[in-house]
Amino acid sequence: MHTILGQIFALITAACWAQNSIVYSEAGKRVGSRTVTHVRLWIALPAMLLVHVIFLGRFFPTGFQFSVYLYLLSSGFLGFFIADLLIFKAFVDLGPRETLVIMTLSPIFAALSSWLALGETLRLLQITGIGATVGGVVWVILEEGARGRGAKSRETSKKRAGTLSALGGALTEALGMMLAKAGLVSGLPPVSGNLLRLIAGLAGLIIYALLRGSFARDFAAMKDRTALKLITSGAMVGPVLGIVLSLYALSWSPVGIVTALMQTSPILLLPLDHYWFKKVITPGAIAGTLLAVGGTVLLFIV
Repeated sequence: MHTILGQIFALITAACWAQNSIVYSEAGKRVGSRTVTHVRLWIALPAMLLVHVIFLGRFFPTGFQFSVYLYLLSSGFLGFFIADLLIFKAFVDLGPRETLVIMTLSPIFAALSSWLALGETLRLLQITGIGATVGGVVWVILEEGARGRGAKSRETSKKRAGTLSALGGALTEALGMMLAKAGLVSGLPPVSGNLLRLIAGLAGLIIYALLRGSFARDFAAMKDRTALKLITSGAMVGPVLGIVLSLYALSWSPVGIVTALMQTSPILLLPLDHYWFKKVITPGAIAGTLLAVGGTVLLFIV
């Protein structure tokens, strides 16, 4: 039962990421993506502390082995700091569509790293489901990106740098999930795991902002009230609700399956694109959606 519930939580997490992609994109247009990445964790961390107190009755998890804290802090440093920086750089150098396509490799990286480090095994049917889910997501993104592509091409060197950044983002995200899984096997509550990850991620972003000399500038940009509202809603849904759900999912289901399900966010955005943004949904996009849904069904067969 927990395995199925973990997979459901992974799908809800994908919906959280879909919401985040919209609000962070709009906020980033107003104040810049690096500012959004930094400020959102200042909002998410206090909220997560409150959640921790409500659910566990204390501000900080204690009584666990040092290795548990090391796993979760390292996971947050990779996921909330390094992976985000690499992904945002890829958005600039390579483009959003191409970056998201490469990011679908994250489940493969996660499954391989968990197999090597944690000894997790996947059945042939589940491996087929991962491949179908990833393939469906890739198909949809490629189909959507093919429409309206500009004639002007980017420089080869810039594309190469963007590709490497996206690959690095996919790899570090997968490693972050694997480390989170390793830390949670000790019995640490996922709420506590998320708190530790947020602390490490924010620490990395603070150091980065200070080195760049952008710390004060990031907060000065919050005079834009619309951007602040967007970032706040994204922080509550993403780093708080979404991550807690993802950590519960990771603690109950194999990393490769959970990561694959969380990659379905572009699929979940299709109805919004059609009914809200009035975009034309092509037959290829529909076919990709069906393939991804079929892969998801296979993942539930355990």
